[in-house]
Amino acid sequence: MSADELVAKGDQICTEERDRFDEIQSVPLTSASVGAKQAEELLAAAESAQDDLRDIEPPEEIRDSYDSYLDARDEVSDLLERGREAAEDKDGAAFSKAQKEAAAGAGKREKLAREVGFKVCSQGAARPDGRPAQSPVRDR
Repeated sequence: MSADELVAKGDQICTEERDRFDEIQSVPLTSASVGAKQAEELLAAAESAQDDLRDIEPPEEIRDSYDSYLDARDEVSDLLERGREAAEDKDGAAFSKAQKEAAAGAGKREKLAREVGFKVCSQGAARPDGRPAQSPVRDR
């Protein structure tokens, strides 16, 4: 597979992932149970996209950049898992912390995606309504 083919396939995967994220996040966060369900669905969507991206064999000339990008995506999956656990535990502070940490790493992920050549994958995620994500839970 050429670098251009990888970018086209990867951007298609990211488009599908973004569409799924938008669909999941269109449900208002009204309770801890809704937040936990949403976090679980976001994690499943991210992991599915990550699996699809990992199935792509990159050409040698972009292998290091591609692997670094996938590693950065793994970090977000870990944060989504922490957010899901926090929502289940009704721990608003931990939920917010996981969200903030994920947002803080967005620039790095976008830079790594651009190094590979991605266009869609290099765009930051945004909620469909343009507002920042809110914590569905309050501290105990």
